[in-house]
Amino acid sequence: MAEPLNATFFAFRKREPSGVMLRASLAFVIVAIVLVAAFAALFWGSLAPVITWYGTVVSASISGDSAAIQNAGFPTEFFAVFGGLLLWLFPFYILCAAYEAACLRWMIHGEVQGFMGLALDVPTWRVWGCYWMWLLLNIAFSIVMSILFGVVLGVLAINSGGDPAATVSAMMVLYVVQYALMAYFAIRFAPGAATTVAARRFAFFDAWKVTSGRFGALLGSFALLWFLYAVFSIVIGVVWFAVALSGVAIDFAALSDPARAEAAAAEVFEAYFQSLLRPESWAVIGVLWGVGSIAAVIFYVATYGVNARAAQAALEEGKIQSA
Repeated sequence: MAEPLNATFFAFRKREPSGVMLRASLAFVIVAIVLVAAFAALFWGSLAPVITWYGTVVSASISGDSAAIQNAGFPTEFFAVFGGLLLWLFPFYILCAAYEAACLRWMIHGEVQGFMGLALDVPTWRVWGCYWMWLLLNIAFSIVMSILFGVVLGVLAINSGGDPAATVSAMMVLYVVQYALMAYFAIRFAPGAATTVAARRFAFFDAWKVTSGRFGALLGSFALLWFLYAVFSIVIGVVWFAVALSGVAIDFAALSDPARAEAAAAEVFEAYFQSLLRPESWAVIGVLWGVGSIAAVIFYVATYGVNARAAQAALEEGKIQSA
């Protein structure tokens, strides 16, 4: 019988010397801020019209002012911002790969390299390659599921004579199957980067061996982490809206009345959007955003730890070999 993983909080076990992942996290935040600032500086001339246009459209949509939406037009600067964002994603995801590689290298091998743990070395590029594998697998899965949806719904339309109820039922079943398969394959390949770092070679598909016999344990660990993160996110969201809508009289009776609910909801969203434009709201919302970002980093490190523990156990059991 395989040794229990106990992987849920593996990332936060005490290791010596202490502070390695904290320093790597600080380095990640510093470089990420530099990248965001560089993007804003390079595209500020294009960003301002796009942000103004977006605010106008959202405000007009909430108030139901179709004339304002038509008059807003479409900013040509959007294409420059979009193209710049696509290019910006390359260095950002390389930074993410360096950070993940730093965490995995420390948790699995106890090694530290580069600037505060971050390094543009071979493990980083291998982890970055794993990101590309995830992208290709997602594209392939989407193509297969699209074909499956088309075939099943086509056959069903012919056999049922175009019965809408049968189509809706089939869609529900197909969506359940789709998300179940997505969850299964996501967990089976989740330790792909950790396996690559553990094996000291590109070994993304060896994650299938790593997760063999461990699916239930990994599912439980990821489910618990996602649950905790979801609860925290809901709390942050509630506080965020409470701050944004402070001083706004919400007509709950109108919201519960089907005849008035749409207009009442539009008023609430209009008040929320306007509150985001008030400077006094920025400080509180900025603090909440910072807290939420820290929580997100902690969550991702925790998932790295689950994958690292799975890869470490596979090394110990001889499922994979280190090059």
